[in-house]
Amino acid sequence: MSLSPAAPKRAMGGLYRGSAKPLEYLAFVDGLRAISILAVVAFHVGVPGASGGYVGVDVFFVISGFLIINQIKEGLESGEFSILSFYAGRTLRILPPFLIMVAATNLAAPFVLKTTATSWDFLPSAGLAPLMVTNVVFLLTQGYFDISSAEKPFLHTWTLSVEEQFYLCAPLLLILAFRLDKRRFGALAVAIGLILMALSFASSAASQTSNGSNAAFYLTPYRAWEFLIGGFVGSRAVAATASLPRVLIDFVGWAGLGCIFLAIQFFDAGMPYPSWNAALPVAGAAAVILCGLAAPDTGVARLLSLRWLTAVGLVSYGWYLWHWPILSFIRVTRVDENSLLLDSLGGGVAALALACLSYRFVEQPIRRWRKSPPAMKRPDRIVLGGIAACSLMGAIGAVGAFAGFLSTRSHLASRYGVEGRGTLDNGCGRVGRSGLPNECFEGPVGLLLGDSHASVLFGSFAKSFDAVGTRLVSIAGPGCYPTLFAPRMRSEKRKHGCARALAPFERLLSRPDPVSFVVIAANWGYDEQAPSLISDLIAQFDPRTRILLIGQVPIFPKPGLECVVFSDWYGDGRDRCIKPRSEVEASNSAMKLVLKDVASRFGNVRYIDPLDVFCDRTTCRPFSETAVFFSDSHHVLTRGADELYDWFAGDFAWLTDTPDGKGRYGAALPTEAGY
Repeated sequence: MSLSPAAPKRAMGGLYRGSAKPLEYLAFVDGLRAISILAVVAFHVGVPGASGGYVGVDVFFVISGFLIINQIKEGLESGEFSILSFYAGRTLRILPPFLIMVAATNLAAPFVLKTTATSWDFLPSAGLAPLMVTNVVFLLTQGYFDISSAEKPFLHTWTLSVEEQFYLCAPLLLILAFRLDKRRFGALAVAIGLILMALSFASSAASQTSNGSNAAFYLTPYRAWEFLIGGFVGSRAVAATASLPRVLIDFVGWAGLGCIFLAIQFFDAGMPYPSWNAALPVAGAAAVILCGLAAPDTGVARLLSLRWLTAVGLVSYGWYLWHWPILSFIRVTRVDENSLLLDSLGGGVAALALACLSYRFVEQPIRRWRKSPPAMKRPDRIVLGGIAACSLMGAIGAVGAFAGFLSTRSHLASRYGVEGRGTLDNGCGRVGRSGLPNECFEGPVGLLLGDSHASVLFGSFAKSFDAVGTRLVSIAGPGCYPTLFAPRMRSEKRKHGCARALAPFERLLSRPDPVSFVVIAANWGYDEQAPSLISDLIAQFDPRTRILLIGQVPIFPKPGLECVVFSDWYGDGRDRCIKPRSEVEASNSAMKLVLKDVASRFGNVRYIDPLDVFCDRTTCRPFSETAVFFSDSHHVLTRGADELYDWFAGDFAWLTDTPDGKGRYGAALPTEAGY
């Protein structure tokens, strides 16, 4: 295998090897692209040893910044730069293969996304991916109930959004710096660039985020420094580097490539990123490019110029476009099970084949057409045509995705009964920034308290309680563990994700007429303080308030609805969706004893165990013959909440002292309450 560079295909003017002669086609840059895409695909497929392969995106950003920023700089210095021609060039380079991928993904999605959660989540990205703003979309939709990344076919388009947003602003900033510096890129322009790069890097490094909403990961200002560091690899930096001893240039080049491989090998998805960590692969990529330009015959440049690597680099854009939708669809249909063989065939082989076809029949013809004399005479038409095509594709994608969602919802409601008896939105289901409306504190009121396991019960329970004349108020949400509302926790910890719920809770607690009842549900986890905190939580309510503790629901090995739907679709049976009751009881036993003991100490408290609702003597199931009860592995659907309410109808009737639907009234409230 030859170490010689591939045949020259285009010139890169202005980047000199210490002389006035421009470099020919930079084969090693395409080789570096190949390393980037191989890392990304290996990471997404799950190849061992590529746990940090996501850094390939950062390397792409550096390469892009190097090529595009230097192109703009050279155009400005030569007096030949046209911002319309620049945008037209980006339109022709990026949009045709991208829009083909978007159209194909939109067509396939309704046949693959079989749950309301996945089809609803797909809708905004289908409408906004062509507008290059999915980085914002995916940032805003991050959260506790966010679906798996494998169920987002357009997730990978966030990188294109970042890149195009940067290049929407970059020419304007470069023009401003060029003019402020007396129509040159001298010390002032360099200082402006360094300040912007430092601010972007400092903001990214300060984020230190690994979980939850990660603005530094998705938003362009936090990523700008990666493009800018590539842009600083220009003629002056190359000339200065070329004057260094050859052995030093060679060493720095190999060290840069080593930094990239260290990140690919040792980084993982659980570490804070980008943060400070992104500096390793980004600096490595910049060093490789700089040393390759300064001394094109160094070992690292010759290695990256291998023909097979440059060939992969040439189709890297198409491979990136196609690999993730294919992987996403494969994993959705397998309920997020990973199979290295299937994923490699889909995201690897099939996506690479599509990339080669895209390069041969889309990218190359457009590139040849761009070189023809009349091609770029009206760049405004190209830009307007691109805007129109993106807008049309976004509208078609949004309408198609919404139609797919409605069809999916109708099918699930009729086939699996997921909507149960329906829900009621009484205006008291969620604590907003301004709290709860005043009517939520008036008249007969019941309280639903707890984390996401409680909040998913609200719509169903609100409808059932409204039928007997009581308004249900929810002080529940993701992460709002009930003990956060115990007296000493409220006094000690008022700054947490559920802090805005404290004031409405305390207002309900201090009503002259006590709340009629409290329903407490959670994903119960045992710790040494649990018994005393739960007791303290209950003891602060008036003895006339009836309290129902709902135990832990089963936690299943797979998302219930998806598992059932795809098991039925393939006809493989639903056994992979179930869990032995003995395992569920073993994991729930500690907290079950705590909750039963606490309930026994109070005369106004009852405990109910949901296991009998969803389990027989040996097996727990998220479904029945005609219905599905769980949306994911441990949150009930409306039908599951209805099932729970009906199973314990007597206990829920006891809360309001009304008939339970069978003509029976709840048992009388014991006269003693407390320890």
